[in-house]
Amino acid sequence: MRGGRSARRALGFRQIGHRVLVVAPVLLLGALVAGSLAAVADLTAPPTPRALGELDPPAVPVLSLRRDLDPLADQVADRRLRTALDGFLAGQPADSCLAVVAPDLRYEHRVDDPQVPASTTKVLTGTAALLALGPEFRHVTRVVAAAAPAGGVVAGDLHVVGSGDPLLALGEYAARYRQPQVFSDVRALADAIVAAGITRIDGAIVGDDRRYDAVRSHPAWPPRFVTQGQSGPLSALAVNDGFVEWPPQGDRPVVPAPDPPAHAAEVLRVLLAERGVPVAGGARSGPAPDGALVVAEHAGLPLLEVVGQLLRDSDNTTGELLLKELGLQVEGAGTFEAGSRAVGRVLAEAGLEVDALTVVDGSGLGSGNGLDCDLLVDALAHEATRGALQAGMPVAGETGTLAERWVDTPVAGRVRAKTGTLNQVTGLAGYVDAPGGEITFAFVANVAGSARIGLETIAAQQRLAEVLAAHPDRPDLTSLEP
Repeated sequence: MRGGRSARRALGFRQIGHRVLVVAPVLLLGALVAGSLAAVADLTAPPTPRALGELDPPAVPVLSLRRDLDPLADQVADRRLRTALDGFLAGQPADSCLAVVAPDLRYEHRVDDPQVPASTTKVLTGTAALLALGPEFRHVTRVVAAAAPAGGVVAGDLHVVGSGDPLLALGEYAARYRQPQVFSDVRALADAIVAAGITRIDGAIVGDDRRYDAVRSHPAWPPRFVTQGQSGPLSALAVNDGFVEWPPQGDRPVVPAPDPPAHAAEVLRVLLAERGVPVAGGARSGPAPDGALVVAEHAGLPLLEVVGQLLRDSDNTTGELLLKELGLQVEGAGTFEAGSRAVGRVLAEAGLEVDALTVVDGSGLGSGNGLDCDLLVDALAHEATRGALQAGMPVAGETGTLAERWVDTPVAGRVRAKTGTLNQVTGLAGYVDAPGGEITFAFVANVAGSARIGLETIAAQQRLAEVLAAHPDRPDLTSLEP
């Protein structure tokens, strides 16, 4: 039972609840009496000669009211945190879950209730990819031919076989974003072809994206997600997220390629022409021949950096292509369905409880996704992937989706967290640098019917971050003397 799991997990943490503070004076009196008896016993023992100054006095005397009140101060800090978190939740939608894990405590509010997670889904997609593929995994785009080039000439077609690299792009495309972007430079693939000694191609450049299926967007997504360019047309071989036109952000929408592998082939044809390698047959899409020879290849960025890009920029295309790669590697098919099964399977095999998990896509655009805050915070804390997730998260006031949030506030630079936003969803999950040690947290809120998440609900997340960043808020004991 999930309630039992939550109770078991609480072992080892100070439970945050109501305290019977009247026991503190009794414990203090007992400690003082015991200490006094020990001191009297010491007086009956023969003195031990000591050199003057041999022992330094303790900073806080053994019989110190301040020392004995430290546990009480911790209780006060815990009570303050609980009160502040209760107050934060009082202003949130009823369908909200919150899990907070500090070095010495765990706070839980409806952590077993599944919510639509929006882009916090990407935490699970990235975690599953790192666990199943490893942080050093690379997508390798290969160029093959039916026969070896003769004297630098490819007599037939030159085929580009897609590997699902979600970051394959031109520098010009990456430069359209306001913040620096990591990308896998498609020009390096053209350079590799030239370095292989190819000087002319008598056939065509042919793009092959059969690694995954040809479903370009999730059938459950609202059509506006496609027209708005929330995700590019999904393909195992695409350049610039599969867009043929991509003006600077804020201008008119991007234009998706009707045939992404053919578009990728055309981009490569142009790059080869710029390098003095003519292509007689143009560019198109199609399957590479069985047993073709590899003449050049280009390895993309390590998965560690790809997952960082997924989290930092909340890139929906990256999320879906990683999902399909998981489907291929774990379940044997590069499809949404196989990828969804793969995420649950990988997380379960890693020891995470996925009872309430529903995965329909890798980005969180689908309203059919579901998870609980328990799973989300446990994934963030998973020992095998925690460091990679921390490194990839947006930083408050500095990078990614948090670059323009909480600038010049007490939490700037101290919160690393994944955002999640749909019309009826808001979420924030990640890590807070607090005085008592790093805190892991997950918050997701949903509204139902025709309601929408208000801007004030999203803005209130700053208060949540500030409360966590101040823990432990202990009373000042420095004025107390023995």
